Formats: sequence, structure tokens, C-alpha cells
Amino acid sequence: MEEISFIETDSEKIYHTVITTLEKTVGEPLYPGDERRIFGDALVAVVLAVYSRANDACKQKMLRYARGKVLDALGERYECYRIPASSAKTTLRFILNSAITTNIIIPEGTRVTPDNEVYFKTMETVVLQAGSVYVDSLAECTITGEAYNGYLAGSINRLVDLIPYIDSVKNITTTYDGNDGEPYPEEDGGTGDEHYRERIRLAPTSLSVAGPRDAYEYHAKSADASIADVAIISDVQRISKTLNILGGYAYLGGKGYDAESVNIEDAEYGVDYHVTYEDEILKIIISPEGALQQKTQIDVSVKRDMAGIVLIVPILYGGKIPGDDIIQKVHEACNAEDVRPMTDLVIVQPPTAVLYDINIKYYTTAAEESECIEMIEGKNGALDQYKEWQGTKMGRAINPDKLRSFCLSPKNGIGCTRIEVISPTYRELINTQIALFNTLTVSHAIERDW
Repeated sequence: MEEISFIETDSEKIYHTVITTLEKTVGEPLYPGDERRIFGDALVAVVLAVYSRANDACKQKMLRYARGKVLDALGERYECYRIPASSAKTTLRFILNSAITTNIIIPEGTRVTPDNEVYFKTMETVVLQAGSVYVDSLAECTITGEAYNGYLAGSINRLVDLIPYIDSVKNITTTYDGNDGEPYPEEDGGTGDEHYRERIRLAPTSLSVAGPRDAYEYHAKSADASIADVAIISDVQRISKTLNILGGYAYLGGKGYDAESVNIEDAEYGVDYHVTYEDEILKIIISPEGALQQKTQIDVSVKRDMAGIVLIVPILYGGKIPGDDIIQKVHEACNAEDVRPMTDLVIVQPPTAVLYDINIKYYTTAAEESECIEMIEGKNGALDQYKEWQGTKMGRAINPDKLRSFCLSPKNGIGCTRIEVISPTYRELINTQIALFNTLTVSHAIERDW
């Protein structure tokens, strides 16, 4: 996309303009060493700084360049607001060693910690009834952010606000649902702005009540800031399923299946199997003497007419498969009465993961070896960049050439001189599949610097 400038910020052009203007004003050439030229040289830096700030202020009026509070103001036009950060949640269990005859009140805001640095507080007042030995309460972290997800069950076990008779406490679920939201650039390096910018770009489509693809994408991405991409499908779709064979039959239920499009791997229709479709049940009849007679499972692909059905498939940043909580958020956002047309059936499901391995050998020179290793294998190096690129867009083909480009020309560093990629190999994916990294095998060798 072509860069837009409202004011000239080329330092050479500004320098030429300043010096030429000074020479015209004094009526004679200004040579190096002349105090007036030295003054002009110093003035160039000031003019360039002023022009650059003015140019940036003008560009901030455009969605492409806006950031921070200015981006918030652009979003207000469409009632599209920045998603706030959310706190990680868990369920705390307050325990007695033995039952007592009185109720114990555990007030809202009671704090528990895993390490005396991070605190979780109860979100409700609960009562441990007389005769019981424990009671559970939903709790949330006192600090927002994704960093506080993943505390394993039993790790949050130090009671900060002491409650009489309570002997111990622990979390019985791994912490979840913490999110960084869409933070400002100075807080996250700009990714919050980029996610928010994309939602603002989609926001005008949300005003339609006809159910356009972009409207569903806008509402799905607005459900949670961790959603990197969304596939919206509402046409003829070829799906793949692994079905169990029971008593010589395999079944697949649902609307819109095309019986004539059924294909079974390593089998021939009419010889190894037959198909019927009645009452929204696709029945595959296994021939008793065909190639499938000894199988207990079959891999089936079939076309499905999605008319009136909207399938929404989200993926999270970092190539993470969304859990039930994110799936539920997206379903609620896209199934709201003021979002979903009455004739649509909205289905939300996670993508199908297609695993790939990375097995490479790269070459570098002795002089550049240490920096090259860091640029390729280090944190946020070429391998991490490739895994992020590959795993945040559904339907994106597994592409070894992209891996080569990251390793040969990593950002802000020295790449390898050449590379041998054993895996992955190129593979096309459908738009409900996501390529996820599996295993890594990497080595390097030194070669002469010609």
C-alpha cells in the first residue's frame, strides 16, 4: 500500500530548501564554515522535526495511520469501542478439616494467592453451611491480563484474608479467560491497535441486517480480543469426518448433505458401499464383501449445502485452538437478536488442526554464526515468526517457501546463507483448517564466506 504524506519530510529536500532560501535572503553563496550556513544546517533539524510531527498529526486522521486515543475517536463514529482487558478466573474451594455446627460466611472480595505476588478474590459472598466441610466460590485475578491464565488446580492455596475455622483453600480449576484486551501501543508494541483497527474497518458492515460475511466477522472478532481470525461459511462446503462402523452401517446426521457426493478413501461407490439420505440422516451401507468389510472406522468426505446455516470458525493468536469459553462468547455475540437475521442458523465450532513438523538444516559463516543462530532459533526469531504466520490464518496453506524466506531474511538481523527444508512440505488447507506446529528438528553447519 502506497505511503501517504501531507507535508514534505525528505531531509535532503528540506536541507536544499533551507540553504537556498538563506542564500537568496543574504544575496550571496554560503560556503561550508560560514556561520550563516552553520546556522542553516542546525535549522534543518528543527524544520524536519516540526514537519514530521505535523505530517504525523495529519495522517492520524486516517484509519490506516491512527493510533491510541485518536484511533478510539475514529471508532466512536461506529460505536466500536476498544475491548478492555479481562481478569483470569477460577473456582476456589474453602475447606474445613471437620464439620462444625454453625454457618461460616465467606465474604465477596476474600483474597487467595499462589505466591504472595498475584492475588485472586472471590466474586460473590458464599456460605459454608453447618455440617458441610467445603464450599466453592468463583474468583477472579485482581490484575487483568492473559499472563494470569494457566495456574494449575491446587496452586492457588494461601488464604490472605483469614476467615475463622477455615483450614485450607485451593483452586479446583486451572485459571482461564484472562485477556489483554486491545491495549494501547505503548503497552503492547501496537498489536492492540492493529486488532482494534481491523474491527473499526469491519464496523460499517455490522449495521446491515442482511447477514453479510463481514458483519459476522466483526461481531465474532468483537467477542474476545484474543481472536486472530474467523472463517465465515454459508455456501456449499465439503467436509471430512471419521465415522465408526456399527453393524455394517455408518451414520452422519444433519441438514443439507449431498448423498451423491460421498467419497470414502480407498473405496469405490456401488462396489464397497452404498448411500441413502432420509430424515436428515446420511446412512452409509458397507458391502459385506467389499474393501471396507474389516474396517471399524472410515474417512468420509461429503458436500453439504449451507443455505440458511452460518458456520463460524475462530482461531486465536499464536495458533491456539479456542476453548469452550471463547466458542460460547462468539456464539452469544453472533446469535444476538439484533445481529442474526431470523432465517440464519448460527453454528460456532473450533477449527480442525492440521499438524506439521519443522525439520531444517541451515548454513552460515563462522563470522556470523552466533548472530545467525539467535536470529533463526532465538526468541521471536525466524522459526517463531514462521509458526506465528502459519498459525493465525485459517485455510492458509502450509508453505515451506515462507519458512525459507524468514530464515534467509529475518527481520532486523543476519539470516542464513542457504537452507535445506526437509519438512514441512507444501499442503493446501480448506478454510476450516488451521496449520499448527508439532515438532522441531533443526541443525546448522559452517561454510566458507566466498
